[in-house]
Amino acid sequence: MQIFIDIGLAFVVVSGLCVGGFTTGTQQRGNFYSESQKDRKIKNKVANWSALGGVISFAVAGVIYLF
Repeated sequence: MQIFIDIGLAFVVVSGLCVGGFTTGTQQRGNFYSESQKDRKIKNKVANWSALGGVISFAVAGVIYLF
């Protein structure tokens, strides 16, 4: 169970890094204007898939905990 929690946390951190969730507003604006639209789409796709992976991993850990 602990391994799924660790994997879920890793996925959430990757998602936060791709979205820019750990930056200030000024840094976020600078990053937004310095990258192309294609790069933003790729980063958002990676963020969405890693967030989904994190949710699934946490769900598996929850199911294991219940049994």
